[in-house]
Amino acid sequence: MSNSKTKIYMDGKIIPWESATIHVASTGAKYGANVFEGICCYYGDQQYLFRLREHLDRLRESIDLMRLPQQYSDAEFEHAIWETLKANDISGDAHIRLSIIVTGEGLYDVSGPLALVCTATPREPGTLSDRTVSLGFSSWRRIDDASMPPRIKAGPNYHNGRFALMDAKRHGYDEALLLNSAGMVSESTNSCFMMIRRGALVTPPVSAGILESITRDTFLKIAADELGIPVEVREIDRTETAIAEEAFLCNSFQEVRPVRSIDGIKLKRTAPGPVTLRLWDSYENVGRGRISKYRDWLTTRVDVQPQKSGAAAE
Repeated sequence: MSNSKTKIYMDGKIIPWESATIHVASTGAKYGANVFEGICCYYGDQQYLFRLREHLDRLRESIDLMRLPQQYSDAEFEHAIWETLKANDISGDAHIRLSIIVTGEGLYDVSGPLALVCTATPREPGTLSDRTVSLGFSSWRRIDDASMPPRIKAGPNYHNGRFALMDAKRHGYDEALLLNSAGMVSESTNSCFMMIRRGALVTPPVSAGILESITRDTFLKIAADELGIPVEVREIDRTETAIAEEAFLCNSFQEVRPVRSIDGIKLKRTAPGPVTLRLWDSYENVGRGRISKYRDWLTTRVDVQPQKSGAAAE
């Protein structure tokens, strides 16, 4: 991911990768006190940040739910992203990680000081055929709102996925699906689950213990509004997944991963299936600015002055 030339934005400065450190005694290091966003950057006729406003809204929600101060303005967040892309000479597609880390020392209730960190990783456009995965259900259950709220995009929540992924790989699968406490399908170790069942795009509801995924929301809207594909947001039984026509996982980091099989049962169509390919093609056209009615989802490069929010100035 990194080399000696990689640069990171941290606390208002661009610094070398190896210099982006926090103390081992900080709450961020000891207890994983952080929230973050993964944001896609796509190149069409210019670079676009995909659904930046929605990502920043979700980041602010995570900050509030973690009882951290709203110390940074949207302009600061956007400035950090563009500066990181520029410092790393990334002019094409990229994945951006925007993080708020608690650097203060103490117990796990410490809420400051904070550090704003941004990294950017270039990526080449690829085909879905290179991304197919086999899924297996994990014996681990998905976290829920009563314990580790999954709508908060925080680093510690991903330990749930880590356990499930190691479990899946131990049994010969590429990825895992998790059930929630009610025994219904939730999501994979780091992605939302979507399947094609009797011609409809079907996905679990937010109440199933999933992250309120912006990528998931994008596919639901594209399916209904652009392609005329019926959409069903509902509970899914474990056995129903294995008799779907197609299925795929989606998130901002890995975008789309078509599913070949679930619990050792091949799906009805070879992955990637025709509906998955149609959805991916539309997604790419939207993200690269080729469909005008979705241009309000795209943020272009501007000279952003990193003005602090009112809350930060108090």
